[in-house]
Amino acid sequence: MLLRRLTLHVKVQNWFAVGIDFVIVVVGVFIGIQVANWNDSRAFKARELELLVELKSEIEDAIQLSNNRGHGYAQAAAAGKRTLLFLASDTPCDSDCWPVLVDFMHASQWQGMSIPRTTYDEMRRLGLPSARSIVEAVEAFYAQNQQIVQAMIDKPAYRSLVRQMIPVEAQESYWTNCHQLIDGYESYALDCPRGVSDDVAKSAVTTIINHPQIQLSLTEWAGDVTAVPGDLDAQVRAGERAMAAIDNVLVAHN
Repeated sequence: MLLRRLTLHVKVQNWFAVGIDFVIVVVGVFIGIQVANWNDSRAFKARELELLVELKSEIEDAIQLSNNRGHGYAQAAAAGKRTLLFLASDTPCDSDCWPVLVDFMHASQWQGMSIPRTTYDEMRRLGLPSARSIVEAVEAFYAQNQQIVQAMIDKPAYRSLVRQMIPVEAQESYWTNCHQLIDGYESYALDCPRGVSDDVAKSAVTTIINHPQIQLSLTEWAGDVTAVPGDLDAQVRAGERAMAAIDNVLVAHN
């Protein structure tokens, strides 16, 4: 209808009316663009809030994973210390060698240290989060993790060395009764059922303690792994600060 009226005004050379019609068209287009931009902005902000909720959940999962790994590494460190004391005592285990063998295995445990960051990477591709406080807190969290990843990227020499000297049937029993992996979380049992005879366990322990490199390699690994639980605690605290920054933004928009 507006186009028909504009055409009519041009035919009768009513330029004032043409000018008014032109202004109406321009204003209409401008308002339409502004409304579209406003709707896009609202949709983008809503999407950011959805992603922030997902990011918080992702960091919560990473914290739970970090706590579990910290507990696992604390157990490995404790087993390493007990084993070093046993080696230093130069006392045979005789008929009670299975717990010693289990400690040798516990001390060899290693876990990868990377944490999930899929949601955060997606947000960065979109130029989000828009709050600088969140970016700084989350980046600090992932920086802490990256330092731990680099420090623990290689499996210890002790792990390979000691497992070469433990009979397969003993390892099979260990994985069945002394170790659990559920939903990606590891746990180690200290008082697990005997998996081999006393003679087999004693023979394996004797082979291990007589290896010239076992004490040196275990000392190196036990020293390294002792620091990991504390590093992971610091990572958890960084994750909690990141979640607090996210909460501040989410609460402000509720």
